[in-house]
Amino acid sequence: MSIFTGAIDYFLKGGPCMWPLLLCSFGAIAIGVERYLFYKNALSGNEFASNFCRLLNDFNLVGARQLADENKGEAAKMAADVMDIEDDLGGRLDTIVYTKADRIIDSLEKNINYLNVVIGLSPMLGLLGTITGMISSFNALNERTQNPMAVTSGIGEALITTVFGLCIAIMGMCIHAYLTSKIKTETLNINEVADTLVDIIQAKDEHLRNK
Repeated sequence: MSIFTGAIDYFLKGGPCMWPLLLCSFGAIAIGVERYLFYKNALSGNEFASNFCRLLNDFNLVGARQLADENKGEAAKMAADVMDIEDDLGGRLDTIVYTKADRIIDSLEKNINYLNVVIGLSPMLGLLGTITGMISSFNALNERTQNPMAVTSGIGEALITTVFGLCIAIMGMCIHAYLTSKIKTETLNINEVADTLVDIIQAKDEHLRNK
């Protein structure tokens, strides 16, 4: 209980800028958790993309369709949806496949911009707290005979907000690096699946037209 009380006391000594910094910390954690849970179901993974493209390149369409059904994730769902289209789409095939791919990639990148805002905003709020703390200290210097502890209180406020803001930014950068690595890898997988789908389906349709 003493640790909790000490943390609250430390927080309150940071001044008013600590409240928006606290919201930033909650925001970064919330985005990280939400994206992590989303990616658990949305990512098909490298193994699916590699095996699916290998089956398609071997013109094993039945095996590729079955593999798409057996795997989770948006790339597998996109592959299954495209392979279920029975009509000869001609030039529309590219538009349909790449539109689906772009929408999936856009869903993977959701909320990442908000995390960037938190990363940039946290040090600025910490700096703002530093400035307000130093202003309080300078004001207290003029009244040091009446309130000698106010000088150290203002310096403490300045240092606490700086540390808190930097810690939130560092945490946010670590979360951002993890999420962007996931997005980059899955984007490559989605594009590989989309390119292979377009090439093989077009080759199949052309073969059927030439019969």
